[in-house]
Amino acid sequence: MCHSIQPALYPGGEHVPAMKRKRSSEMALTESRKRASQRTSQSEIMLCPLIRILQQYGLLASIASWLFPEDLLALALTSKAIHQAISPRPCSLENLLGKLSCPGKGIQIRQKHHKKSMFFYAYDCSEYVQCGSTSDIVESRPCVSCKVTTCNECRIHCVYQSNYEAPSDLDELPSFSGFVLLTPREVPILSPQHLAAFDSQSSGPPWQNPSKGLNGPYHDQGFIDVPFDDNTFGPPEFVEDILNLDLGQHSLGVSISSNVPAPSPVLKAFHQITEQRKRQFCDACLPPTLAKRREGSQYMLCHCSLRKHFLDRWLCLRCYEMEEIAISKAYPAHIERCGCAQNSSDRVVCLWCSGVVPESKDEADVPDLDSDASTVGSSP
Repeated sequence: MCHSIQPALYPGGEHVPAMKRKRSSEMALTESRKRASQRTSQSEIMLCPLIRILQQYGLLASIASWLFPEDLLALALTSKAIHQAISPRPCSLENLLGKLSCPGKGIQIRQKHHKKSMFFYAYDCSEYVQCGSTSDIVESRPCVSCKVTTCNECRIHCVYQSNYEAPSDLDELPSFSGFVLLTPREVPILSPQHLAAFDSQSSGPPWQNPSKGLNGPYHDQGFIDVPFDDNTFGPPEFVEDILNLDLGQHSLGVSISSNVPAPSPVLKAFHQITEQRKRQFCDACLPPTLAKRREGSQYMLCHCSLRKHFLDRWLCLRCYEMEEIAISKAYPAHIERCGCAQNSSDRVVCLWCSGVVPESKDEADVPDLDSDASTVGSSP
């Protein structure tokens, strides 16, 4: 026989209301977190296929080869999980940057700095400035500074050949021109065949239109002449001799002829950038970087060259600009003399290598940039 439970009664016969059990705040918070965790788990399950692909380096490298740096950045910022998959270790991102396509920023920088002369428009000239990201012929490497893939057209060149003028007669040679580093003035660039002193056998194959031939453009080669908009005189200079000159032993600012200004108008742009690297310090004010460049009691000497500093280092134009800005702002009180203004002998320091540049006044230090036929050839 079942007995029903009778509700409790207050004295006097009144019913006692049933008590409802309330959930604690801790229990409510726990359930809320559980529901949020379930939603997160579902989202992660939806992203898992993409994350699993990106976690496989071979597939990630293949995908990256079709991307530009901006694309990789946008992908990495999509979520923390994708960012972790792309860059699980600090060195992973650096390796991946070398797999990307060249972004073409160097071409944009050149177009901002390089200014064509009036002769480009007066004659039937053409310009060849093109990023090599889509070409199998143009070499690409990671920049030594930012590690981003940079093609040969978007890195720094000491002499950048970009302009071409077809010959007007069959017995004439084509004309070439370009720019020194990122300076704005257009300069004539002579091929070895332009100088009558060199025969065809020693000067190599004739230069062709860079947009049609497989051998051009002809960067860091040939001879450079006075800029088109310069009315002064200076003999043509062999580019390879300029690039290989030991700047710790010689200066580009010394003229070898009394009728040529010093520096020569041909070498003026090079002279300016090589002088910007110099700072003067007395022994008491030498920076710590120089103190480390000692061999016993002797300071290390500078043996920099334009080739070593610019061409042997695969440097993109963005990093080149940043380096030049950093050098221009370094030790501004030590450009003309040591900033302490003491009457002690100053040492000239190269900011490229932190070595000492012996400033000799001897005429033996005058560089000989004249070349004979046996030295003519293409730069590697």
